[in-house]
This record gives sequence, C-alpha cells and structure tokens, in this order.
Amino acid sequence: MSKPLKVGFLLPYSGMYPFYGQHTMAGIACALTKNNIPASQFNFMPAYVGNGERNKCIEEAKRLIFFEGVDVLMGMVNIQVIDELKPMLQNFNKLGFFLDFGEYIPSAATTGENIYSLSMNLWQSQYALGKWAVNEFGPAGQLVMPIYEAGFNLNSSFTEGAAAAGSTGVNSFVLPQAYANNETLNLTPFFEALEKETPNFVHAIFSGKMANQFLWQWRQSKFYDTVPLVVVENMAYNEALFEAEDMNIKMYSARSWHRDMQGKNNKAFVKQFEDFGKQDANVFALLGYEAGLALAHMLPQLLKGDAAEAVYQLNKKGVEGPRGLIGHQTMGINAYHPIDIVKIQTAKPRTLQTILASETAFGFDTTDVIETTQSGWLNPYISV
Repeated sequence: MSKPLKVGFLLPYSGMYPFYGQHTMAGIACALTKNNIPASQFNFMPAYVGNGERNKCIEEAKRLIFFEGVDVLMGMVNIQVIDELKPMLQNFNKLGFFLDFGEYIPSAATTGENIYSLSMNLWQSQYALGKWAVNEFGPAGQLVMPIYEAGFNLNSSFTEGAAAAGSTGVNSFVLPQAYANNETLNLTPFFEALEKETPNFVHAIFSGKMANQFLWQWRQSKFYDTVPLVVVENMAYNEALFEAEDMNIKMYSARSWHRDMQGKNNKAFVKQFEDFGKQDANVFALLGYEAGLALAHMLPQLLKGDAAEAVYQLNKKGVEGPRGLIGHQTMGINAYHPIDIVKIQTAKPRTLQTILASETAFGFDTTDVIETTQSGWLNPYISV
C-alpha cells in the first residue's frame, strides 16, 4: 500500500455547531469507504485555530506544511483568508481544500490552480429568497440582524435579490451590541421601528441561540401572522427547527440542500451516511461527504505529489455528489443550483415544510457586492 497522505485540517471553534468537526470527518470517512479507500490511506491531523482568525490560520498552515509535511491543507475557513494562504500552497505544491457556508461571495482571489473549495453557498439562497419575497409579499421589506451577521454578504445578497425583483424599499435594522449579545436579545427598538412603518415582510438573519431567541420574541409580538417572516437558510436547518417545535410558528425560508431531497444521489448519500455514522445527515456531513468524494477522485494525482493536476482533473471530469456534479464547472463562482423556497410550520411531533417555488441566483451580478465588502469579519460564519 502507498504511503498515507497527510491532511492538515484547520478546525475553528463553533459555539453554534460544537460537533461540526466530527460530523464533517464522519462524512469524509463515509465517502472514502464508499470508494473502497482504507482509512489508513489518509492521516488527518486536526489543528485548532481559535475563532478562525487570519493570523491563527496562517500560523497553523505554516506549521502543518513546514513542520508536519502535510500533502493537503483542509478546513473550515473564511474565504478571505485563502488569498493569503495561496502563495504558500502554490510554492510548495500543496493542495488547499477548503469548506465554507457561503457567507461571502467568492471572487477570483479565492481560486488557484491547486485551490479547491466546497460551499453551502448561502449567498445564493439569500439572493433567491430576496427575489421571491418581493414577488410574493411586496417591495417594502425590512431586514433585521445583529452586528455579527451584518459583517458578511448575507444581507447584501438578499437586498440584491429584492432589487432584481423590482424593490427599491428594503430597509435594514442592525441591532447594536448592547441589544444583541451573548447574554441578551432586546428587540424593543426593532419593534418600535415596525410600529412607525410596517413593512410587507421581515427578513431575519440570526444564528445559534440568538436565532431561537428571536423566533420566541417574534412569535409573541403583535406582528406575528400579520407581517410575513422570512428567515435565512441556517435558521431553517433541522437542528434549528428542533429548538422551535414548541413555538408553533409559521415562517418562510430557502433550502439549497435538505436531508429529504428526493434526488437519487442524495437519497443514496443519506442512507449511506446514516448507516455508517448512526446519526442524521446534516450540512456538515454533506460537506464532508462531498469532500471525501473529491479526495477519492484526486487520489491518483495526490499520490504523485501533483496538487495542481489533481484539481485540474477534478474540474475537468467532476464527480457526482448529493447536490450534483462536484467540480468548478458547477460548484464554483458562476455555478447556480436550484434553491427551494419553503413554508415552514413548526409543531410536534413533526414540523411541516412545504415547497412553494424553485429559484436560482442566476443573473446575480456580484461585482458591486464583492467590491464593497473587501473588509469584514475574518472568521468563518459559524465561528462565534
């Protein structure tokens, strides 16, 4: 058997999804097993990188490449860090294989001949959701979010989608840190703003425990069921909806992937992963599984030490995954996948999700958004 490939894996802290690393690694292992690749072929070396700060990621990347001699550098990283890692990876012909939620719109600076990225593409689902919300409810929308969520491209992508549907009246309310922090969420100033000018719909961008707190307060407010509530995709993940079952709350969201999607490859993935991992498939298992399929496809070139050729072959041929073809032809900057728009009604014992429409982010001119967000948070979306 050939010498094991060393894979350095950058793992930031996540208070929102504390076990995302285990789910991601289980997904990778499941995909490798599916391809009859023994676990001993890859030697994964996890590296804790705090909240995923730029300096910490670069420091750990240097240690993994120069002292541990890894062949592949992987991990959940903010795509703005990739541009700084790229010269090091290219100079030493190492594969950079990165995962993200799609909180930022990718640009040419985040690609390279030996760089590959897998993303949940939340920026696309936000654009599609904004376009649908204006067409469905009217042009006068109101966004609400904490400072953290306002530091990414999620709000601007939604606003761009709304504008594409003809809206000129989407307002944004960013809650000051004194009103939205780890200890408290005070929506009083937001509700006061709604009293003065009631919108056609509200779009909420929250994450983690604060998302649950927002839903509780919204459900108890006078605006519930009079103003439609549209939420960012991660607020409608199964883990989040489980926390909202007791609320009996109605809302709308987007799904770029869901465990119950009926495509042949997705059904096969869910069965394989849940038989293998003995746990429900989620977005991290999905990203890990897709990464494992890609690693299996690139293995012959990686064993030869040719990272650039490995990426080239994956881009050229692709490999079928749960969401479609994995390869830059479909998973890269200009690839747009179908996105389901769903109506959600939480309830025990079963929350209902009804597909209302299918949208895409096709036609989204991302240039202005990229140019106006050169600064912003340098940690991944989940790392808080």
